[in-house]
Amino acid sequence: MTPVKRNTFLKKVKDITISGSLSMLILSSGLYGCSSNESTEGDYEQTEVYTQGVRTYIKETSKGEFKITEEIAVPADSSKAIVTYLDGRVETLTKEQSKKLIDEEITHNQNTIGHNNGLSNVLLYGGMGYFLGRTMSPNYGFYRPDFRGDNNGSGFVPNGGVKNSADMGRYYSNPETFAKSSEVNRNITRSRTTVTRPSSSRSGFFGSRSRSGSGFGG
Repeated sequence: MTPVKRNTFLKKVKDITISGSLSMLILSSGLYGCSSNESTEGDYEQTEVYTQGVRTYIKETSKGEFKITEEIAVPADSSKAIVTYLDGRVETLTKEQSKKLIDEEITHNQNTIGHNNGLSNVLLYGGMGYFLGRTMSPNYGFYRPDFRGDNNGSGFVPNGGVKNSADMGRYYSNPETFAKSSEVNRNITRSRTTVTRPSSSRSGFFGSRSRSGSGFGG
């Protein structure tokens, strides 16, 4: 009879240990006895977004030289650059593809920025560059004259490139198109708004809380 009683005692101790462990887990996770009035501060964050973008039409005027022929305001998600080449080929660049071309030019060809009408320069100094500079990082403030006020007025001009906003007119097919682009850019700026969304830090089985926020340069 003694062995039976000993086994029974051990089983009871094991059950109590498991029960205690579950209780501690529930208490530490906050699932037991939580108040319905618990603060949710940190569960949401405010983010700046732009609802308007640009569709840029670009034409190759001579080998490796381009001009912007038209720019129109479109919803931000519809932003793109449509490029027509000398041979009649038409290429559509998404905003991500346009940014990649600009960033590669900045990284590998510093001496050509603002000095020619290559496709990357036309994208950078046209409406697409303005849109990308407002909505994605980096904001191209050292390259676009109309952004320099957002960089503490440094007035820095890389390698003697584009010095003022009027200089950007050479990337457009005519003064009228350039003037129209200014209104498109203003439309993008006016579309900036603040939205509230669940914080990106809310993750894991039980979730987590933290203070976070983000904004666009410029």
